[in-house]
Amino acid sequence: MKKYLFLLLLLAFFRADAQTSYYITSADHTKLFVQEFGQGEPVIFLAGGPGFNASYLEPLWKNLASKYRCIVLDQRGTGKSALATMDDLTFTMDNYVNDLEALRAHLKIDKFTLLGHSWGGALAMVYAARYPSYAPKLILLSSTGPTSNVFRYFLDNITMRLQPEDLKEIAVCDSMKRPIIKAILPGYFFDRKRALETKARLNLDDYNAKAENLTWPAYAADENKRVDALKNYKGKVSIIQGRQDPVGESTAYEIKELMPQTNIHFIEKCGHFPWLENDDQASEFFEALNAALN
Repeated sequence: MKKYLFLLLLLAFFRADAQTSYYITSADHTKLFVQEFGQGEPVIFLAGGPGFNASYLEPLWKNLASKYRCIVLDQRGTGKSALATMDDLTFTMDNYVNDLEALRAHLKIDKFTLLGHSWGGALAMVYAARYPSYAPKLILLSSTGPTSNVFRYFLDNITMRLQPEDLKEIAVCDSMKRPIIKAILPGYFFDRKRALETKARLNLDDYNAKAENLTWPAYAADENKRVDALKNYKGKVSIIQGRQDPVGESTAYEIKELMPQTNIHFIEKCGHFPWLENDDQASEFFEALNAALN
């Protein structure tokens, strides 16, 4: 039964049929692709990376679409939100915030929940720091922190879990100047067997490494202003994170120090993708996710 449940979740990881889909136009004339699923209070999904297609979050919106209006944005430079030019003028925090503002204007809403995974959690905080009244609830899943502190240990936490075959694959990727994200994927999981099963089925051909390389410096440059603003954020904040997530427990506590109202839910024996770990972890994750939204 557990294996069957995992296969269903994994199948959802790779297939998506939108209830409705459309494009919006951001302030810099970038066309952004949006999908919607379900009805109810609006929840905007923000994928990680930066540079990942949002489709890997499909198990989440399938779980929530019976109760919520799940709005999935392909962030600039990912999925169907293509960019003609990618440089440090394209991937700024102002542009990311303007993208979400363009979406809010299109939806004609003045309150919504931001649900962000990894980098998506960081982007949720960027937006909430600037427009707190529009985003009164943040759901941060395995989120990057509000500062650059996480980068002092994040890669070390991944690397220590890798085995010789992973390191060999990284070396091959480096020699061919290809992204190493798939090679280091096992470092994101607690269960290596589950990691390898996921990796074998995962297609990262559309992963945009350039988006990642350009976004993080912009995120760091915006740090002081963002941290000061988040100290005054009064909305509800929920963190759901694996205990063995390479982002580390200290990242979650850093967020809570800035926003004391934050509720933290750690899942034991769990890495960066709780819904793709073993079934006990996936079940606990979805229970915690629904409780955070309720």
